Amino acid sequence: MQQSKHLKKVLSLSDVMGIAIGQIIGAGVMSLTGIGIQMTGSGITPAFILSSLITLLTMLPIAILASSLPTTGGMYQYTSRLLSPKTGVFWLLLFIFLQITLSLYALSFAQYLEGLLPGVPVRTVAFLLLTVLFVVNIVGIKSASIVGNLMVITLILALSFFILFGLPHVNFSVFSTSSMFPDGFTGFFTAVGLVSFATGGAQVVAELGGEMKNPKRDIPLVIVVATIFVGLLYAFIASIAVGVLPIPEVAGRPLTSVAKEVLPSPVFICFMVGGAMFALATTLNATFTWVTKSLLIAIEDGYLPKTLGTVNKRFGTPHWLLLIFYIIGILPIVSGMSLDVVAQLGTGISLIVFAFPALAVTQLPKKYPEAYKQSFFKLPYPVLVVIATAAIVVLLYQSYLLISDLKLGYIMGTFAYIFISALIAHFSNKKSNLSIESIQFAKNVPKNEDWDKNQIFIK
Repeated sequence: MQQSKHLKKVLSLSDVMGIAIGQIIGAGVMSLTGIGIQMTGSGITPAFILSSLITLLTMLPIAILASSLPTTGGMYQYTSRLLSPKTGVFWLLLFIFLQITLSLYALSFAQYLEGLLPGVPVRTVAFLLLTVLFVVNIVGIKSASIVGNLMVITLILALSFFILFGLPHVNFSVFSTSSMFPDGFTGFFTAVGLVSFATGGAQVVAELGGEMKNPKRDIPLVIVVATIFVGLLYAFIASIAVGVLPIPEVAGRPLTSVAKEVLPSPVFICFMVGGAMFALATTLNATFTWVTKSLLIAIEDGYLPKTLGTVNKRFGTPHWLLLIFYIIGILPIVSGMSLDVVAQLGTGISLIVFAFPALAVTQLPKKYPEAYKQSFFKLPYPVLVVIATAAIVVLLYQSYLLISDLKLGYIMGTFAYIFISALIAHFSNKKSNLSIESIQFAKNVPKNEDWDKNQIFIK
């Protein structure tokens, strides 16, 4: 039985927008702004803006695919159907590995709480947060989206307080050429690459096509609007971070020092809880919302036991898969693994994962022209190829920057995992005849009765 058919189509445009914004606004803006200032001074403001535009470039292929073929577990399905089944297995193994970053959000949340309440047991708090959000997502994706939207609203309010109270204190004279590019354009573009981690994330809504009311419209719209909105929000935050205190005092440091300077004590607490901590909690909650979808489809393809893909009839959620990712997130917490190790292991592979759909989109107009013609968002084929190629180059280069910065042991471990994953994928022949016809499409995709057997059949 195809358990993905039991997923409930309950997500509206506002639900998906909340999930996307919650996924984007996470640890990045809190921790990377100071590091970006260290690289490029007050150039951190245009760095965030340029980064959001580059992020849009790298996500356009996913937006086009999702607009043409909205489905559950989109990135896996596009990779396995448009490229090859073995490539899909390789993608899936890399995808599973990088989800150890679930613990990163929980541990960072707990560390911010410790800053407000010294002595709080960090790993216990992280464990409890991960457990609560796991239970919320077990109850159902709609309840998870409601909780996520409430946190996103609180988060945006907290960040807005930081902007409103901070803007009157900004010394705009720091935005001069010498202050904006102290290390030249090399430092600036390095900072752009760094903060791309903070501006990315909206592409994950492509995983939820089977649970959206209008995925063909909503997925590309949400990706574009959420990324631009958050990029501009980050630019304002960065302007305050670099323009209130002397640059040497904020370079390499989190936003807390500037927040203490511009915010009254009650508002500062609101910023720390509703801003810093909710930024992490919303990303963690959003991840639980979409992370199971590709595995659910891989189970239907026959690569994992069918029982793992069972969808709870009461809540409409894949409880066993949620449990697997809950365990993956808990293991680094209970084992005592440091935040640095988690971040290095997880982010070293993450950008490679997003390069596969960018390659897959180049096959869409050639293999399935009718689906592409009906897309809400399409481009001339030569333009599509240029965008996809540029996205792949940017993603792989940023991945190189991340992996090359690891210690030798981590680099060797990362490449060992990639190599083993490639071997497993190479010898996985169970579904060598997967085609686009096996995609479980969203029910509201128009059907074209005249398509022949080489085209897409809506199930």
